Amino acid sequence: MSESGKKKILLIEDEEILSSILTEKLTRAGYEVVVAFDGMEGVQKLHEVKPDLVLLDMMLPKLNGYGVLEKMEEAHLLPDLPVIVISNSGQKVEIERAQRMGIRDYLVKLNFDPDEVLEKVRAQLEEGGALAPAAKSALGQDDATTAAPVKEAAADEKRQTIMVVEDDMFIADLLARKLHDTFNVYQAADTVAAEEILKNHKIDLICLDIMLPGEDGFSFLSRLKAMPEYRDIPVVILSNLGQKEEIERGMNAGAADYLIKANMAPHEIKERIEEILAHKK
Repeated sequence: MSESGKKKILLIEDEEILSSILTEKLTRAGYEVVVAFDGMEGVQKLHEVKPDLVLLDMMLPKLNGYGVLEKMEEAHLLPDLPVIVISNSGQKVEIERAQRMGIRDYLVKLNFDPDEVLEKVRAQLEEGGALAPAAKSALGQDDATTAAPVKEAAADEKRQTIMVVEDDMFIADLLARKLHDTFNVYQAADTVAAEEILKNHKIDLICLDIMLPGEDGFSFLSRLKAMPEYRDIPVVILSNLGQKEEIERGMNAGAADYLIKANMAPHEIKERIEEILAHKK
């Protein structure tokens, strides 16, 4: 606990947008938050800060999350120090490995929102801190939360324009924030809203989820490629459906690329979008 009497949380997360969102949420809730942007810095701050709880990403530069957990084991910090993993990966074998190392809970980034993180933190720090059923927490959630049908921002005519078709508000906002650094961005939660945007704006590239309310992404992509006015717009599929058959279906339907959301950080998605648009020129 800090000198101010606030409980301290060490957030080890290299994605700046996500760390900023979580820091703001937790700070407003009355916690003191210290951020480390790679695993080695995280281990150093563990000893300097002496946190009451750790929020740990698994895909980190310099030392990954499992490496951080191993260092914590060596220092005899586990399982007494609560650790909540926040990861892009929700593979059962990885969750079980982290559980065996003494974590308290495991959240998959694409299946949660900041309010849920705060709820999990409070459960550990203020409600007794019992070991949580991490695998169930990570694997038993709904795939999406309902987003507003359309989000628009004032466009800069000098910038290229991206449309993000994604019904999970947290994912859509996270990606849009990263893309806003370089592009105009429109957001749609379903294909009906997406078509409305296409009618009213020049779109240079579409990021398209597959699992959408109403019409799915595969069907929408096939329809787009059959329309002369839209067929030349590159479409990047962003999905958690990663079977070979699904990837082939998307590429055969005309996608410029097929990216697995759980394997890609927002900055990596942005880099791939920039590559595709550069090639288009």
